[in-house]
Amino acid sequence: MDKQNNFPVETLEEQLIIIVDKYISKRYQLGDKSFSYQLYLLFVGYHLKYFYPKQLYTRSNRNIDNIMTMFSSAYKCLISNLLKQLNNKEAVLRELNSLVNYIDDNQETTEEIYTT
Repeated sequence: MDKQNNFPVETLEEQLIIIVDKYISKRYQLGDKSFSYQLYLLFVGYHLKYFYPKQLYTRSNRNIDNIMTMFSSAYKCLISNLLKQLNNKEAVLRELNSLVNYIDDNQETTEEIYTT
């Protein structure tokens, strides 16, 4: 259970959405050009900590493909009651959309993050 929002979190993907919501609450500033990059790093770190050791979302030899697969599963959680309970519904949706655009536009850079 997420103690701050007081609603059950059943999956790691739902927990990721809660973390994104909290991250946006604390870090987002209008006009911040590096926010999508920072959000991508959050996704990479979460993937490496929680999914990679369990061999979840690891089928591709391209790391950004694995991140996008994890992203898709996390995004599906938003059609549940979870979206209604987020503090920043609109911002979460907007920034997740921006994240997809960032990854698509910067594939080489986002892949290189794993090699540094």
